[in-house]
Amino acid sequence: MRKYYRYSLLVFMCLCLSSQAFGARITFAPRLSLSEEYTDNVFRSKDNREEDFISRVSPGATLDITGKESGLSLSYDPSYNFYRNNPDLNSWSHAASLNARSQFTRNTQGFLRDTLIHSEDPALDQSVSGRTGRDAYTRNAAVVGITNQFGAQNAVTLQYSHTEYRDWSTPRDDSTTYSPEVRLDYWFTRRWGSDALLRYTRGEFDITEDFENTRADLRLLYNYSRHTNWFVRYAHTVMTYLGDSDDYQLYYPSIGFDYTPDETTSLSLEAGPLIRAYSDRKEEYGTSVFGEGRKTWPFKRGSLSAFVRNGLDYDYASAQNLGLYYYTSVGGNAVYNFQEDLSGNLSASYGYNAYVDQSPERYDNTFRAGMGLRYLVAYYCALNLNYSFYDLISTDDNQEFYENRVYLGVSFYTRSPYVLKK
Repeated sequence: MRKYYRYSLLVFMCLCLSSQAFGARITFAPRLSLSEEYTDNVFRSKDNREEDFISRVSPGATLDITGKESGLSLSYDPSYNFYRNNPDLNSWSHAASLNARSQFTRNTQGFLRDTLIHSEDPALDQSVSGRTGRDAYTRNAAVVGITNQFGAQNAVTLQYSHTEYRDWSTPRDDSTTYSPEVRLDYWFTRRWGSDALLRYTRGEFDITEDFENTRADLRLLYNYSRHTNWFVRYAHTVMTYLGDSDDYQLYYPSIGFDYTPDETTSLSLEAGPLIRAYSDRKEEYGTSVFGEGRKTWPFKRGSLSAFVRNGLDYDYASAQNLGLYYYTSVGGNAVYNFQEDLSGNLSASYGYNAYVDQSPERYDNTFRAGMGLRYLVAYYCALNLNYSFYDLISTDDNQEFYENRVYLGVSFYTRSPYVLKK
């Protein structure tokens, strides 16, 4: 009953956000994809590697309702998966998304986003800590909120996030997280401004210990130039476990800058002392440098892009729920149009994660690479050929593996959506 109540509430909110749908434009875009995929490590095992061929049939569609002050987009893509060497894995998978908005007043907008995936394919799971095996899982993440703009650069946002993760592997650690938050962007003058965040998160698990996490984050900004903001920041996190684990607080005062010279370049960097104060043991001190940078080089027939990220986050509502971790990642992507109907891409990345809540601490190194070709057979049909490589090296031997995949698929779609109502 609780699950049906939640989904009924989401549908009700969608209808409210799209209250003008009866006077709106309605379009429908169907699609179909057929594919064959080869993997040399279907269960992502370190020692017991097993290859398989997976055939997929995936119909899908997107329904758009667009009004003057509201809109709704709903997409659904089911897929039936046939395993040649492991027919007991034959099953349905589902991917769905919902986006809704409503302009309540001139300066106030409501929004709702919901994404759902149910699959046995570990590659589709976005868990930071990764996933092995072919047991089914379901992840549903919803966000509902309202934003009020009260100046050219001033806004306040109230939102609530709800995530459910259901896992059919053994041991099974299902989880649910609830997270209300408020954000404020306010500029006192043309040069001086601020942004603030207050977020509360509660996590409930079958195995992992339940917790309550409260985060407060405040930045004082100085607009040095049109492209550069300097800032002083203070972030404070309180982690309270609802069991026997040691509670702690994180203190992170820092100084940094945001630099965005154009649409193709962005850089954010900050540094400061990071203090982790436990309730029952000695404090931990360190100096941390966090940041993110992106750069894209467009050219006549394509583009080249690169990124680098370094920071601190939590791994919850995921396959393994490993808690606090430090991360570093670097990578790049290239896209090239050989001719009007033929394009290709190359990508590569490296990631390092340190899961400091684990005992002993766990360290992961991940290497990813891929390449692909896309050929437009006709305005309604495209062929895709892709290769991907994933290598996970971990201090936890049970999580290590590497996998090669080759994908060949054909997609059918409409040139433009069917207009059901103008």
